[in-house]
Amino acid sequence: MARRRRSPRALLVLGALVVALAVLGAPTAAHAQSNVQAFMTLYGWADNSPPGPGIANPCPGRSGFAGGTGTFSDPVTFATDVAELGWCRVIYVPYMKRYFIHEDECSECDANWNSSHLYRFDMWAGGDADSRKKPEKRALRACESTWTRANSVTDPNNPTVIVDPPSNLPVTTAPIFSAPTTCWTPISITNPGKQSSVLDAPVTVQITAVDASPSETLTYRATGLPVGLSINPATGLISGSPTVLGRKHVTVTVSDSVDAAGVNFTWIIKRH
Repeated sequence: MARRRRSPRALLVLGALVVALAVLGAPTAAHAQSNVQAFMTLYGWADNSPPGPGIANPCPGRSGFAGGTGTFSDPVTFATDVAELGWCRVIYVPYMKRYFIHEDECSECDANWNSSHLYRFDMWAGGDADSRKKPEKRALRACESTWTRANSVTDPNNPTVIVDPPSNLPVTTAPIFSAPTTCWTPISITNPGKQSSVLDAPVTVQITAVDASPSETLTYRATGLPVGLSINPATGLISGSPTVLGRKHVTVTVSDSVDAAGVNFTWIIKRH
């Protein structure tokens, strides 16, 4: 989660000029698609400065406040340095399955770009007036931390982000944070709970998962299954006949093209 600030007055004037030129139909430069590695952080109502949905540079045709559904036609607000990426430029974040548009300023992004020319993008998570107090404030901060990737602009594990992306990439429009306490989960798995089976007896246990993006295909993987059991990677059905007595600690992981989620449970194999 990044602390950020509204831009200084000079940047506000610059933003207003950009908007005015766009409204007047001034030509804008075409940008070719590119991929960059970026430190991805999030901010919301409670840690905006000042608190609320205010932004430095509302883009033409937008609400004038931080927001958006994440589609190509209605991207979510993000903040960064204007020298790093110009106003109203659009990015696509694969692990979030959303498009974002540059409408705000980020002091940490300014510092990172000025010192090292490394990319940092601060994505709008949401929230409302109640997120300035507990328990919503804690939930919003936790959600921001959940979706922050890596640890710094120099982290080699920072994700790849598409700048000036095509319009047909997979999208989910579920809010990143829904008041009072709900944080977006791309893959929801139902934990089957503690399992108990009889040695050499046939077993079937269905792992149920739902992806927030209907276009995604889920893949199932399990570790720690009792000997004799296996999971169907396409359907999530665990089947077979256990052949060894004992207690096993099982982890089932469900993944799509960019995200993954898992559940853990115990499986006991007994003689009768």
